[in-house]
Amino acid sequence: MKIDKHNHVPLYRQVELVLEEKIKSKQWDIGYQLPTEQELADLFDVSTITVKRAVIELVNKGYLYRQRGKGTFVAGSTNEQDINVFFSKTTEEEEHPHELLGFSIENAENVVAEKLELQPEAKIIKIKRLKIENDVPVALEYSYLPYDQCPGLTPNDINNELIYNILRNKFHILLGRARLLIKPYIALGEMAEWLQVEPGTPVFEWERFTYTKQGKVIEYSKFYVRHDQVTYYTEIHF
Repeated sequence: MKIDKHNHVPLYRQVELVLEEKIKSKQWDIGYQLPTEQELADLFDVSTITVKRAVIELVNKGYLYRQRGKGTFVAGSTNEQDINVFFSKTTEEEEHPHELLGFSIENAENVVAEKLELQPEAKIIKIKRLKIENDVPVALEYSYLPYDQCPGLTPNDINNELIYNILRNKFHILLGRARLLIKPYIALGEMAEWLQVEPGTPVFEWERFTYTKQGKVIEYSKFYVRHDQVTYYTEIHF
């Protein structure tokens, strides 16, 4: 692996191009684990900082993905998914694999109470879980439901099931609309660990408000979504 240190192209970019070509030419198959950053730095005779920047660029392009404590791997082609389907799909025939990380009934903090349009310290159901696709974690979910609208909900009810299906089928709630806000976020600490990405990896933060037919907030959720597994899109029809 050689680069030209006299070339005007930045060193990290040259490293990036060499690695990208190995992926595109299938020299490195999907799932191949790259050498460590130190090993690549020795091969290219550059600093680990240069290698790290090249790798981050390829992660952002979707060619590579990083798993905390394991290393960097060649990514497969990302699937495309309609962002509306991600949130509204309620078919009972399909599986919706999730790993439940937390379930509790507690008094709402002020911020959550405000989001759900409840009185301070009103009783809520708090759910924390991991959305799984092809055995890979793709999103960390925090969902909040007003307890008085969902009495008797148990952890077993939400095992591998969508919140919307539960609201419709168990509690017979008529859903009206949902509002989604999207912004960038940096995964650190526990979040990075659950998503199996390196601390500092950029992810999407999706904030969702779901309303009943009567216009009342019935669900508030935050999703922290990996960007390297699925390409989300929406369509506009004229």
